[in-house]
Order: sequence, then structure tokens, then C-alpha cells
Amino acid sequence: MPYHKVTKVREIHDEASDTWVNEFVAPGAAGYAYALIPRDIQDVKTVRAHLLRKGAVRALLTDEAIAEAIADEVDAVRRAARTGWRNGGAVFVSHGHVAGDTGDVRVLPPENKLVAHLEPAGDDARWKKLAKVARYSTAMTVVLCATFAAPLLRLLNRQSFAVVLYGPSRIGKTTAQLLGASAMGFANEEDLPTFKATEAGLLAAAMGFNDLLLPINEVGTAPGKKKDKYDAIYDATYALTSGHDVIRHPIWNGGNASDGAGFRLIAMISSEHAPDAWAARKGENRDAGETARMFGLSALYDGIPSIFDQPPEDVDGADFPEWEKKQFAKLKKRLPEQCGVAFSDFMEKVVEDHDAVRDLAADLVAAFEGAVATAGMSPVQRDIVANFGVLYAGGMIAIDKGVLPFVANELIEDVKRACRATLDGLSDPTAELRADLATLKGHLGSGAVVDWDKRTAKQATLMQQADGWHVAKGTGREFVIRGTAFMGLFTSEVRARHVLEHLDDEGYLAHGRERTTRRSNEWAQRQVTWPNGSRPRSFTIFLPGGLDDLDL
Repeated sequence: MPYHKVTKVREIHDEASDTWVNEFVAPGAAGYAYALIPRDIQDVKTVRAHLLRKGAVRALLTDEAIAEAIADEVDAVRRAARTGWRNGGAVFVSHGHVAGDTGDVRVLPPENKLVAHLEPAGDDARWKKLAKVARYSTAMTVVLCATFAAPLLRLLNRQSFAVVLYGPSRIGKTTAQLLGASAMGFANEEDLPTFKATEAGLLAAAMGFNDLLLPINEVGTAPGKKKDKYDAIYDATYALTSGHDVIRHPIWNGGNASDGAGFRLIAMISSEHAPDAWAARKGENRDAGETARMFGLSALYDGIPSIFDQPPEDVDGADFPEWEKKQFAKLKKRLPEQCGVAFSDFMEKVVEDHDAVRDLAADLVAAFEGAVATAGMSPVQRDIVANFGVLYAGGMIAIDKGVLPFVANELIEDVKRACRATLDGLSDPTAELRADLATLKGHLGSGAVVDWDKRTAKQATLMQQADGWHVAKGTGREFVIRGTAFMGLFTSEVRARHVLEHLDDEGYLAHGRERTTRRSNEWAQRQVTWPNGSRPRSFTIFLPGGLDDLDL
């Protein structure tokens, strides 16, 4: 409605800070001037000052006009503390839309600086016409599935995970990200968050995308040298998928499905290399928990050097470059005109059918696991398959709700192809662990670690130079090995941690500190008194069956 004078529009309860403000509006030099003023401020001069700072026309800000606006009775609304499910699944809050029945009190989306400048445009039908191009790309299809799968995590009670869309530069990874994120309102590459953020910044971003897809553009933008980019990936893995902020926020629950500052999301990250490849550049290997939380999604398939690995049948080899160029140009031009509507429409339909959608999603994940998982898979592989099952469920439900223009039997083949490629690209941590345990077994059985029960006088004298010592303890043997000597046995700190975690899991490792997910192995070390009276930092290992306990 047009505003011809100072008007109090509404009272807003900000759930994040648990404070109340009045929203005033007045004609301004450039459109309208809006001001949010704490509700307890009722004096004319202060309200006038706020509106003047926002560009209101001074001549209209008379004492009488402002006093009348202050006295007006207006509707009270809530500004949600965060995005996501609330009211037992009856309501879903996204950045620009609230789906479902909020009852007598209207609910506004939360404020988020990352999306504050984004505005919805176009309509669902025109966006679907643009999205049809993803049928020619395995990677684009999966990215689009992720957009609609993110709200399902909470319904399925699954934890957050991150997908790294990787491939050579300038093949369309960012365009694929934009296509998926455009359903939520992103329209240009510069709109996408990047890795130019601290771990605390990533946590803040995660909190702002609760129950949503969080697109992050290009691992290469992370600070540091190329070989150090893995550090950013490692930090991001746990920051984005931990499900909880380390900082205490004064967040009112507002009926959300979880308490406090918890969050669930799917992060979609673009990169030139897969996570394992970044780790290899650093000379490290990723651990199992990290791999399950963040895994790679190839942008290329079947040896085709384009993200469009399934072009139309009537596009032959000679015509393909021009066809591909036209698709990218069309998306770049038209996505800003058709964005921020499809996801809102999707959630309106999901909220209406919340319980049925939850049951359908569970059935779809189970069906996908049944089609892809095999008996010999490791727990990490099975977890990745289940996460692809969530992506598949998101795509299928979006098809069912008339939002994605895909064919169901083609969709499952695309997601299966992507999942199997991801599994094939994983390193084999079991083989590495087996080799490292064999190295440890050989070293503990060598003369470098002294058998104190059978020590010679020379060995006792030179104990300061020994890597460790071992003694009989009950029916087994206890080994104490110097921390530096232990770490030197393995090619990286990560591989040493894998060995320590295996020993801890088997009950072989004695340690005084609680085990953590941090990269340091200090939790596993102790200051043990050696036979010569020294107290170097050491690892203490008890093997009830002897060295053969290290066979895997």
C-alpha cells in the first residue's frame, strides 16, 4: 500500500535476540524510508531522528504525525530466529518465504546478510523450463536434487553432509551450483558464498542455512597455498556437518524441531579437485569420519570432457560445442529472471503433506540403498550410499510435487551413476591401516623397543636412546613407545591418528585425555615414567594377545 505519511507498520518480536521493535515507514527522497525502533522508545524526537537517518522527507515528520503513528495499534509478528522446520512440521521458514499455517501470529523469515540482497523473480513454470537442461547432465541433476533434499534431513533424522562438485576449470561447475541454488533465490556467481571465511564464519553460514542447501563456490578461494587448501576442507567438513555451533547464541526455539543452536544442511561446494586429491597434495589421508561427512561428486562422466555428459540425440559431435555454449549463455542470462520461486512452491506442497512426505522419503532412501549397496561395503561406503539416497529422495519428491521437470526412471539412473563414481573414487583406508599396523608391529618387535624383562646391561644404560620398552602384563604385554618415534613410523599425522583410533577402538590404547576429532594426536599421549627415570611423552599400548593383536 502507498504511504503518504509517517506510519507504524507493525510490531516485530525478534526471536533471535528476544527483543521487540516497531517498524515505521515514511515517504523518502528515494521511495520509502523504513526504520526499526525498539518498542520501548516512544518519544517523537527519537523516532524522527531514526527516520531522518533512513532518508525520510523532513517536512512530513511533524510532531503530530509522529505522535499519531506511535499511538497506532498494529499487528504483532515474529521474526524467526533461523530457517527450517518449526511448529512440529506444520511450518517451514526459508530465507524469503514462510510455508504453512503459522496461526494467529504471522512469522517473518530471519535476517541473513548472505541473502539480504536476493529477491524472488519470475515463476515456477519458467524456472522449470530452464531446469530441463539438467536432464543432459548427471552432475546438474544431482545438484538440483540436493536443493530439494536438504529439508528432508530432519524428517529422516540424518546428519548434515557436504558434497564437493569437482572437475577441471570452466566446464560449468559454478553454473550447476547456480541452477540448483536459483530455486532458493541465488542468480549470479557473485551471490554465492565462498571459502574466504574462517571456521567461525563457516559456522555462522551454516546456522543461516538450517534445513537448506548451502552453496559454496570454489575451494580454490580458500586462503593459503595450494597444498594448504586441504586445511580449509578439513575445517569445513566438521564446521558444516557437526550440526551444532560452538558459540552460544540467545536463540529462542520458536517451536523448531530441535533445541539450541543445532542445524542440519547439505553443503554443495565446487572445486577443481576431489577432497581426497586435496588431502594427497598435503601429504595426508582423510579419515573415515571425514570421508563420510564430505565426499566428491564428479562433474564429468564416461570420458566426456563436458558437464553435459548426456546431450540430446540430435546433437552430434560437430554441433556439440555450439549447443553447449548456448545452454550456458541461456542460463547465465535467464536465471536472474527466474529465481527464488521454485523452492518456496515446493515447500508449500511439502508442508501440506508433511507426514506422507516423511514416509515417502524414508521409502525412497531405502529403495536406493537396496539398489546400490552391497554386502561387502564398508560403513563409510554405506553411509555415502545412504546420503545419495537422500539426494535421490529429494529429486523424486520434487518430481512428485511438480517442481522438477525430470523423469523418475532417468533420475534414479543418474543418481546411481554419480554414487558409484563417488565410491570408485574413494581411497581404501582399510588397506592403509593394515599396512600401518604391520609397520607398527614390526617396530614394536624390533630391538629399537627394548624387552625390559630380558634387557642387557648395555640396553639399560642406553635406555635414553631407545624408542621404547615393553614388559609382561598378565597374559599380554604392555608397550611404551616414545611419541616422536611412533609418529615417525607413518607417512602423515592423519595415518598415525588412524592407527591410534584403531588401537583405542580395540581397547589397546591407554590414554588420560578424552579422544577428540581434532587433527592433533596429543589426546593419546601420556607422560610415562621410563625405567631410567625420564618422562618423555609416550604412547602406551597393551596387547593382551601379543603382537598378533595388530593383525587386521
